Amino acid sequence: MKILSHPDKLLIDHLKEVAFICKNNIEDKKYNLGTNSFNHSIITDLAYISGAMHDVGKATTFFQNYIRNPEKETTSLKNHALISSLLAKEIALKYLSKKQINEVDKNLFSLFVFTAVKRHHGNLQNFSDELIIKNELVKNLIIQVENIDEIEVQKIIDELLKEFEIQYQWSDFKNYIQKKEFEDELKNFEIEFFTLGEYDDIKPEKKAFLFYIHQLLYSSLLFADKSDVILPKEIRPSSEKTFKNLVEKYRQEKGFNNPETEIDNLKNEAYSSTIENVNKVFSPENHLYSITLPTGLGKTILSFSVAEEIKKLLPDLNSKIIISIPFTSIIDQNFTVYDEILEHPDSQGLLKHHHLAEPEYKLNENILDINKSQFLIETWQSKVIVTTFVQILESIFTNDKSKIMKLVNLTNSIIILDEIQSIPYNLWELIRVAFQTLGNKFNCYFILMSATQPLIFEPEKEIKELVPNHKKFFEYFNRTKLINIENEISFEEFTDIVCDYIDRNQQKDILVILNTKKFCLECFEKIIENIPENIADIYYLSTLITPFERKHIIEKIKDINSKKQKIIVSTQLIEAGVDISVDTVFRTFAPLDSIIQAAGRSNRYNEKSKISEVYLYRISELKTATGKIYGPDLILKTKNIFQGISEINENKYLSLIEKYFQEVKIQSKNVSSNELKALLNLDFKKLGEFQYIEDRKTESIFIQINADAKNIWDKYEKIYSNDKLSIFDKREQFARIKSQFYDFVINIPIPYNEQAINFDSEKIFNFYLSRLEQPSAFYNYEKNNFRKNTGYNFKKTHVCL
Repeated sequence: MKILSHPDKLLIDHLKEVAFICKNNIEDKKYNLGTNSFNHSIITDLAYISGAMHDVGKATTFFQNYIRNPEKETTSLKNHALISSLLAKEIALKYLSKKQINEVDKNLFSLFVFTAVKRHHGNLQNFSDELIIKNELVKNLIIQVENIDEIEVQKIIDELLKEFEIQYQWSDFKNYIQKKEFEDELKNFEIEFFTLGEYDDIKPEKKAFLFYIHQLLYSSLLFADKSDVILPKEIRPSSEKTFKNLVEKYRQEKGFNNPETEIDNLKNEAYSSTIENVNKVFSPENHLYSITLPTGLGKTILSFSVAEEIKKLLPDLNSKIIISIPFTSIIDQNFTVYDEILEHPDSQGLLKHHHLAEPEYKLNENILDINKSQFLIETWQSKVIVTTFVQILESIFTNDKSKIMKLVNLTNSIIILDEIQSIPYNLWELIRVAFQTLGNKFNCYFILMSATQPLIFEPEKEIKELVPNHKKFFEYFNRTKLINIENEISFEEFTDIVCDYIDRNQQKDILVILNTKKFCLECFEKIIENIPENIADIYYLSTLITPFERKHIIEKIKDINSKKQKIIVSTQLIEAGVDISVDTVFRTFAPLDSIIQAAGRSNRYNEKSKISEVYLYRISELKTATGKIYGPDLILKTKNIFQGISEINENKYLSLIEKYFQEVKIQSKNVSSNELKALLNLDFKKLGEFQYIEDRKTESIFIQINADAKNIWDKYEKIYSNDKLSIFDKREQFARIKSQFYDFVINIPIPYNEQAINFDSEKIFNFYLSRLEQPSAFYNYEKNNFRKNTGYNFKKTHVCL
C-alpha cells in the first residue's frame, strides 16, 4: 500500500517538498547567529529536519485508513504530530551530537524541533508544559509504533537523511517509544533546566535570541507545510521583483522638483538632505533608524525612498519593505501613493494586508482563488507590504500558528513604522528587546517615523536619526501656537466659549476635539442650537457613525470649493492621520503627543494668513474619563510640561516633546511587562494573550444607509442562510465582500453589568440591523443633512460612551 500524506499525494513527496522549502526559507536569508557554535548552517539543517519528519507519523495504519476513508469514524490514534515530533527530536539530537555545541544547547535546540513539529497543527503552549506528555498519549504512541509499515518508513527516513552524514534506524525509535524513555528525558530536562533554575542563569539577550530561533523554526515549518498543500510550484511568486528609481520618477511627475511655495522648498530640502545622509549614516551593523519631521513634510514618500536607498546598500539581502501604520483608516490613502510610485504592480510587487483587506492576490494578470490569495497575503509574499501595527506586532508576540507563519518572511526586511508615538509606553521595553533581537540576529532594519519621536531607543547610541539637523525643520515652522488654559472650567462654559468663538470668527474653519463620544455629541448639539444652517456646515465625527459616513464627511471637509464655514466636532479619531487643515482647534486636555497631533490638523500646509490657534482646555466633567482613556500618569506628565506656559509657538514644540518623552521613558522602565517576562521565559501561551488593541465586549450593528449597503447586506444574508454551504465556504465567500460590508458596521461597547446593548431589532446572523426601508430609532441619519448625522443614539440606552 502506498503511504499517503494527503488524498492525492505520497507522504515521501510531501515530506521532501516541505523539507526543502524549510531549508530554502532559512538558507536564502542572512543571519548573524555566530560562527563558533550555533550558526546559520545548523539552523538551516534543523529546519530541514523539522520539515522532513513533521508528518512521518502519518505512516500508521490508523492515519492511512482515515485518509482513504475520511467519512468513517476515527479515533485519536490517527493523530500524527506527537509521534513525528519525537522522531524529529531524536534525529535532531543525533545531528547536533556531531556539532561543537554544549549539552544544554543540544538538548534545547532538539526540543525546539520537537515543539515546532508537535504543534504544526495547533497553537503553542508554554515551553515547559510542552515537555509533559499525558498518560493516554503515551499509550497511543506505543500502539502507533506497533502499527506502522516499518520497511517503508525506514526507506523514507533514509531518503530524507541522504544529505546528512547520519543514519537513523526506525527500530531504535520504536524501542525508544516502547521503553518510554522520552518520559524521563523530557521530565528531567524540564526539572533541571526550568524548575531548578538553570535557565535563569542565561542572560536576557540570549533568552530573547532563543525565543525567536524557536519561532523561526516553527514559522518555517508552518509556512512550508501550507505552501506545499496550497500552492502548486508553478504559481509560487518570484522573490526577484525589483523597482529602480521609481520614487524620483514619481516626484518629477507630481511636479515636486518645481516647488511653488516655501513649504514645497522645505519638503524638497528634507527629502534630498535625508536621502543624501542615508549613505553617510547607514551601517549594516546598525539596525535602528528614525525619521523625525514635523507634519506636512512628506514623510510617507521620504520613508519609502529611504527604504529603497537602504536596499541598495544591502544588495545581498533581497529585502522586503514592510510599511506599518497604526490605523486601518489611513492605510488606503498611503497604499494609493505606493501603488502610483510602483506603477501599479501586481501583488508580487505591492500588497495590502489588514483584517478588512480584500483577499485577492494578483499574479501577473491573474487573480488567484481565495485560499491561495489569503495564504499569500497573510504570509506577506510580496516585495512591498502595507500593513498595520496589529499585524506586525501580533506576529512577533504570539503563539498563534496562523500569525507566526509570516515571521519567516519578516527576516531581512526593512520595516517602516509610521506614527511610532502611538505605541503605548508600557510596550516600550517589549518592543526594545524584540526589535534589537530581530535586528541584530535576523538582519531586520527598522525605520521609526514620527513628528513626536518617542524614546523607545536611546538616540545616537541605539538608534540613528536619518534627517540631518532635523531640529531646524521644527524651528522653521510657525504654523500654529498652543494656548494653554490652565484654569479648569465646566463643560457648559467650554461650549459657550466655542459657540462664541464661532460666531465671532465666521471666516474660520474650526475643529473641536473631545475625549469621549458623549461630550462630543453634546458639544455638537449645542453648536447646532446656536449656529444657523446658513452660517456654517457642521460635522460630527466619532466611531458611532459608520466608516462610510466618516469617509464622506472627510471628503466634504476637504472640499476647497465649499464657501461656507466648516465646524468639525470629533473624538480623537481625527488625529489618526486624517489629512485636513482648519484655522482653529479647540482640544480638551490630553497627553502631549495627542495635542501635537491635533495641532497638525490646523494650518497644515502653512496656507493660512495667520498663525492658527490651538486652545487647550481642562473640563471638570471630563477629568475622570480622560484619566481612564489615556492613563492619569500621562496626563500628569503633560500638565507638568505645560506648567507656567500660557502660550507656545510651533517652533518651540520640539523642546516640549523632548521633555515629555524623557519623563515617559522613566515611566516605561518602571513598568513590569508580563509579555516580556513570557517571551524571555519561553511561555508561548502566556505571550499569546498579547493584544495590541485590547478587545472590548461590543455588539455590531449593520446600518443600511443606502442602496449599496442594502445590497451588500443581502449578499451577506444569502451566504449565511445557505444551508448547503459549510462554515468554511461561508467564511470564504464573506471574505470577498468583507471590506465593503464593514463600511456600514459600527461596534458599540456593551455597558458594564449588561449582556447586550439596547436596540430595536433582533440579531440576524450576529448583527443587529437597521433597514433602509425601516431605519432604527437608535440610529440618526439623513442623507446630506450632516446636522442630523450623529449615528448611534446612546441617549436612548442611558449609556455613557
